[in-house]
Amino acid sequence: MEFLATFGLATKELFDYNRENYQFDAEQRLTREFLRLEMQIARFELFREDIRDLVELTVGKMEMYHLVGALFLEKTVALYCEGRIKTESPPYLISAYYLAVAGGFACLVLAVWLSMYASICSHSFGVRLLTRFVRLPIPGEEQLNNLNAKLSDFEGQGATMLRVPFTRARQDWKKKYTTDA
Repeated sequence: MEFLATFGLATKELFDYNRENYQFDAEQRLTREFLRLEMQIARFELFREDIRDLVELTVGKMEMYHLVGALFLEKTVALYCEGRIKTESPPYLISAYYLAVAGGFACLVLAVWLSMYASICSHSFGVRLLTRFVRLPIPGEEQLNNLNAKLSDFEGQGATMLRVPFTRARQDWKKKYTTDA
């Protein structure tokens, strides 16, 4: 009778020991997975910051082209309105002067228009990249549910619940979880 009591006590101690190991392993796995998810989110935040920086670089350059082009446009308008030639000049020279100012005006209007277009395109492409391709990897409900360990999972292990300590290199619990969806 004492043999059965001793065997029962030893079995209970083995069960409790392995149960505590399972709980410890589950906590460590959960901590590791949460850290991995946080690092993945931080990594994608860096990607998003890089895209914002590149878009801001292009938009900033185009805004500078836009400003300089608008200032030059103002000067060409001033040349048309107030830039009269005071001396007597041959008509072909005056027509060449006005043609050059008109050509410069047309090029500047085109430069201002294209700089606005490039700025808008760069900004919209950056938004498209951020919303479609570089989304933060927030885990879904199913992924989070797969991370939690239940003691009923431990109890479904069978003979592994009564493993004698230090008889094998390490404990391999059956894994039901996956965080990759």
